[in-house]
Formats: sequence, structure tokens, C-alpha cells
Amino acid sequence: MAIGGVLRLAAGPNYGARLAGLGILFGFAAAWNWLLLTPWVPHDPLSRVIHIAIGGFLFGLVLDFVQPRRSITSILVAIYTFGSVWATISGALLGPPPDEVGGWLRLVIYLLMWFGLFWRFTALRLEGPSVLIFSVMLALGLALVAQMSGEGAIAAAAYCLVAAIAGHLILSWVLALAVSQAVILGCGGTVLALAMALADPFAEASIIALFCLFLVPFADGTTKRLPLGPVALRPALYPLALMVVCLMPVLLSAVIAFLLSGR
Repeated sequence: MAIGGVLRLAAGPNYGARLAGLGILFGFAAAWNWLLLTPWVPHDPLSRVIHIAIGGFLFGLVLDFVQPRRSITSILVAIYTFGSVWATISGALLGPPPDEVGGWLRLVIYLLMWFGLFWRFTALRLEGPSVLIFSVMLALGLALVAQMSGEGAIAAAAYCLVAAIAGHLILSWVLALAVSQAVILGCGGTVLALAMALADPFAEASIIALFCLFLVPFADGTTKRLPLGPVALRPALYPLALMVVCLMPVLLSAVIAFLLSGR
């Protein structure tokens, strides 16, 4: 939050709003290096998370400043998405193709997840802090599922991401910052990278619990139907109500993960 605030103030209301999202990356990278003590060499899905995070924020930052045509933006997002998923599946950015049907199936499912979440985040870009709320609640859900499944390293990384995004959420809420492409690709890509690490065949997480988290990005439909009082109070109450509604599938996922963990 502090780094994002400094970037916002130093670069002004225009450029600063685009740069402020980098505070999430700096916070997560600092935790990765000094708290998690996780290696930077991408040798498995978890250690690849930080590289996917860096790529997402940098790709998004380029889109924020260059602002290319919509077709070019779609191509760049597709390149980032396919590169991240391929590297996770094959073990390297230019790794060999999967040698089993299961590997190709995972590739297709992951790509659908990535494009679906980016499409959802882009559609909600103008709805205030909704994208950040969904990101922090998805990260929290992944952390709880990982913890209940005995995947302590993934859980620790997810909790650090929760803290990094939550800090920027507070800053964005106070300063009414617009959601940038860096936030969409960076937060979305990092959350999905953690999800792929949990869905890895060698991980112990329940796929059913992970699928329950797909309900989180659609919680706004239920929230908008809630009676939130006078119109003047709705802008302040809506984000809080959205968090509460998001918390329901998050807790459901955690309970399912615990029940199916076999511990």
C-alpha cells in the first residue's frame, strides 16, 4: 500500500494511477524473497508463480501506457496467457508438448479459466474496487484450500498475495483509483498461477473445492439484489456487501477441502 501510494503521489493523478498497481507486485515479491524464502528459479508450478506475476504486471503496464488498439491488446493478453499456461504444463516457456491426454486436457481447461477470468475482470473494470475484491477473495480461498489440503507452501504464498492486494484495495478505495490493465493481468495472472499450482497432479488439493471458487467472480449478481439502504450509502456499503457474499463460496471451498483432505 505504501509503495502504491508513493507511486501515485510522485507520478501524479494520470500516470500515478497506472503505476500504483505495481505496489502489489513489489509487496508480493518482497514477501516471496524475504518471508517465503521461495526460490526464483522456476522448477515447479509454485516457483513459477512469481515469474507469472511479474509478466502479468509488466504486460499490463505496457498496455496501460501504450494503449494499443483492442485487437493488439487481445493478442498481447493471449500471448501472456498461453505462455503462462504452457510453461506450467510443460515445465518451461519453450518446453515440450504434453505426452498424455491428461496434459492436453489440463491445457485446455487452464486456458479457458484464464480467458474467462480476464474477460470477467475487464467487464467489471469500471465498477470501482470490484476487481480487487474478487482478486483478494480468490487469493484467500486458494490460501484456505491449500492450508486445509496440507499444501503449506502454496498457502503461505497465497496469504502473502492476499496481504499485497488488500493493501492496494484500501489505497484504491480511499483514492478512488481506476482499475488498470496492470492490476487486471497482474492480480488475475498471479491468482490463476496459484490455482494451477494447487491443481497440479502432484498436489493434494481437492479439484471440487477449487471449482467452487469459480463462484467468487460472479458474486456481484447476488450483491446487487441485496437491500443496501438509501442510494447515497450504496457506494460505501456495496464493497462491504460484495466481500460478505464472496466469503460464502470461499468458506464452502475451505470446508470441502478439509472434508476431502483425508486428514
